[in-house]
Amino acid sequence: MKVLYIDELLLTNFAAAAAFLLAAGLLAGVRGRGPRVAAGAALGAASCLVLLAPPMPFALALLYKAAAGAGAVALAYGWPGLRVFVRLGGWFLALNLLLTGAAALMPGGHTANLTAYLDITPGRLLAGTAAVYLAVRALLGLLGRPGQAAVPAWLELGGVRIPVEAFYDSGFTLADPVAGRPVVLVRYGAVRSALPQAYRDCLDAAFGGAGPLPDPALGMRYLICGTIAGRTLLPAVPVDALCRQAGGRSWRADGLLAAFSPGESGEGWTLLLGTDLAGRMGLS
Repeated sequence: MKVLYIDELLLTNFAAAAAFLLAAGLLAGVRGRGPRVAAGAALGAASCLVLLAPPMPFALALLYKAAAGAGAVALAYGWPGLRVFVRLGGWFLALNLLLTGAAALMPGGHTANLTAYLDITPGRLLAGTAAVYLAVRALLGLLGRPGQAAVPAWLELGGVRIPVEAFYDSGFTLADPVAGRPVVLVRYGAVRSALPQAYRDCLDAAFGGAGPLPDPALGMRYLICGTIAGRTLLPAVPVDALCRQAGGRSWRADGLLAAFSPGESGEGWTLLLGTDLAGRMGLS
């Protein structure tokens, strides 16, 4: 009779879930942070206890698997937008189902409620999981990533630090034709609550088409932005700096202009920057 140790099962599946979450992030082009990935992996590990539950109908087991995967992805990556979230969840679920299928074909492999259990040592299972993760990295190294991940950064505006997810787009060319300052594009709905009240009132009026005239001291102006839908005017204000830190290094770009577009956080980013700023922010 095979003895199943719950602590060993949880620890092994924690490591496997962390590897699959990181692999899903690589495949979806989203960067995960350590504590959040650990929280998602903990939920993924706990969900494997369904092995001990009575057999479920296939549809119910698949629903449980998808719900547990969505919860793990939400803890690891938050809400980066519907399309990115679905992509993350799809890759995470696919990697888990791939492991389940491989376990069903292996000698000594068992599945219950779409959850895999192998009669092998934890070391061998973790080595196999690491091999899958490294294979994903190698594949992306050969074929290229699906998209660079947005990186945490912050804007300094009116004495306030505003957290953003900065994304480098080499095709972004919005420019300030008057002063020639570098321009970043910010999703207004994603940062509105963090803006100083004076800037919030000014931009609310700009997007709402009504309200008091903006305070001249804010320096608001309009920039022409071309999209596939045509040309539009976007309100823009000077910001003190765009900053970010990573790996013990820090980057800072001063004297910028921030243009604001309607919308909440989507596609994993809240701030878009172009080639002129990418080098100064360590992104190219």
